[in-house]
Amino acid sequence: MTHRTHRLAERTRRPAKPAGFTLIELLVTLSVLAILASMAAPSFASFVATQRIKNASLDLAAALTLARSEAVTRNTSVSVNASSSWSGGWAVTAGTTQVRSFGPYQGIAISTTSGTSLAMGNDGRPVAGGTSFQLSTAAPAQSTTVLCVVLSGTGRVSVVNGACA
Repeated sequence: MTHRTHRLAERTRRPAKPAGFTLIELLVTLSVLAILASMAAPSFASFVATQRIKNASLDLAAALTLARSEAVTRNTSVSVNASSSWSGGWAVTAGTTQVRSFGPYQGIAISTTSGTSLAMGNDGRPVAGGTSFQLSTAAPAQSTTVLCVVLSGTGRVSVVNGACA
């Protein structure tokens, strides 16, 4: 190789790039992620509280529908009984047989005018007539979501947005 071609080869050779990230790039990226996560945390807490209310309302609607179905199937009265309170969970029972239990539900307030027990007759209708259950968070600052589970006098169950009328 001549001197001229050797110098030409040196000029066209590129220096090798180091692979990976520098420490400064990594720290900047982590600090940006930390700032974004701290901004999203309050919104996420509200989302979790709303989802807890929705889950509890759907479980309550399922329990009332199950009680109605079991009452017609067994041709006997079936009840939905709250544990210490509706927020503590509830169980569907036919006589002394527990069909299914639900809950407990932390951080959720459930209010109703039907007391802690509700019976469905063998025709699938509530014995004491229709009732409603209002579900909201126990700490109102977390979420503004309020749902109402309505049990009509015919035994139809529905979940509606907003406070019970």
